Amino acid sequence: MKHLTVVLIGLSMLCCLVINPVHAYSENFIVEAGENVKRTLNLNEGDRVSGRIVVVDSENMLNFSIIDSDQNPIQSYHDVGSRNFQFTALKSGVYVLQFVAVEAKQVTLNYDVQHYIFGFPQEYVLVFIVVGLAICAVAVFTVLSPKP
Repeated sequence: MKHLTVVLIGLSMLCCLVINPVHAYSENFIVEAGENVKRTLNLNEGDRVSGRIVVVDSENMLNFSIIDSDQNPIQSYHDVGSRNFQFTALKSGVYVLQFVAVEAKQVTLNYDVQHYIFGFPQEYVLVFIVVGLAICAVAVFTVLSPKP
């Protein structure tokens, strides 16, 4: 039983090191006329970002761009009122969401970042680890339990 406890603690610590939390973000902000507002994302290679921006105004005059860690535009949209976006980080680094308005606009930004480990979403990796731990625990319990 002592060995089982050590194994479970070790595997739990491994899970904590491997699994990163999913980042979800929501914000309302104002882009003043001619102002360049930026929101930065620190991403790892393979991270997937999906989100939505909404301009809270009847006349939509907002330009929206996504810039990668090498300062190259990934996506660029003009005269945005409402837009879904998604992209995958091809390289680790700081990515920038950039907003430019001709007139002052209130913007709602929502996005989430999903991390991938060995090509699988981190939630699936966690499930595999927990199921593996449960199977190991049952096997160890079966082997170490007294025989009638």
